[in-house]
Amino acid sequence: MKIEISAKKKNLRKILSLSRENIKKKTKKIFNLKLFNKLINKLDFDQIKVVASFISIKSEISTTELNNHIMELKKIICFPKIQEGNDKLLFLSLDSDESLSLGKFNIFEPKNLNNEVEPDLFFVPCLGFDTNGNRIGYGGGFYDKTFASLRQKNFKFNAVGYAFDDQIVNELPTDDFDYKLDYVLTEKQLYSFK
Repeated sequence: MKIEISAKKKNLRKILSLSRENIKKKTKKIFNLKLFNKLINKLDFDQIKVVASFISIKSEISTTELNNHIMELKKIICFPKIQEGNDKLLFLSLDSDESLSLGKFNIFEPKNLNNEVEPDLFFVPCLGFDTNGNRIGYGGGFYDKTFASLRQKNFKFNAVGYAFDDQIVNELPTDDFDYKLDYVLTEKQLYSFK
């Protein structure tokens, strides 16, 4: 059963990756401030101190406007770092004068390991998401393992997929360890799974 789900996910990743390239080419408007504000109204955003985001790569939805807006709201913004031999993500805040460097999988990440933080809110990349709040990523399981670890510590947080609206599918194959998203924010809609 697990092998079958794994094979389905692997095949689906190829399909969704190609599909996302086409979606990116035809999508003009990306960051929707009105929908972002709708999200933060649901989250009691004043209580959120640290927000995790990501630096978009390849055909991912651009996070430039999202990240700039988070900083404008005076939140501590942090980005994931993959450490060798660790299957959970480390989140590092970014100093205003700090530059990013290429890390594992050619993903930009902060360099200063002294800036480790635990986010209250996560914006998560997706290859696809479904109508039940499941997401599919690149297959490393880093976010799922990080979220499981935080849940074990009873740490309260919200996970928000950030993707193009056309990345939605009816249903994704899931494993027991897959972490369900609380919301998905797209350029057209805010999906809530709470």
